Amino acid sequence: MSNGIQQPTPPGATAQVGGRYLLADGQEHPCRSRHVSLDEVEIVAPVSGVIGERVTVYLDQLGAVMGLISSITSEGFRVAVDVTPERRARLAARLEWLAEHGQGRTDQRGAIRIVPTHTEAAVHLVDGSVVPGTIIDLSMSGAAIKAPVQPVVGEQVTLGKRRAIVVRHFETGFAVRFVLPFCNETFSPHVML
Repeated sequence: MSNGIQQPTPPGATAQVGGRYLLADGQEHPCRSRHVSLDEVEIVAPVSGVIGERVTVYLDQLGAVMGLISSITSEGFRVAVDVTPERRARLAARLEWLAEHGQGRTDQRGAIRIVPTHTEAAVHLVDGSVVPGTIIDLSMSGAAIKAPVQPVVGEQVTLGKRRAIVVRHFETGFAVRFVLPFCNETFSPHVML
């Protein structure tokens, strides 16, 4: 351990998702996670930083994870997670969601769906235009939207303030999968996009 390099991956949740990270000097780089738990994140990254350096990692489907670089690996580094209890609870819910979908539960239509109290949602398209949309139904992981346009499947859109990926079309609109799913604490019929 004198050289700061550790090889084995600690036990915990395997979550291999893409993202980016911001080092203390303001440099931002792309990355992907190899392992994510509530205590530690292992990152595959082109630039490692130094042990003890504060880093913020933004992971698709998980959100921001802050902490200190605890060790350097042959392909990147590990971060000792240092977040508030509230953010830790959100991370736990998102890790659980990823674990469920990683075990073959990919049919998002199987998720509990609601019709929210507020059904209006501005749809921000990749070209910068904004069109009105109506939420047909909503789950923790996605939504069906009635809209005058049908963005290309795979295109990223923003519904209100929530980023999403278009996953399919239907006659009057399209369905999306949220980049960051809702957690139990924030999902209710009164949620606003």
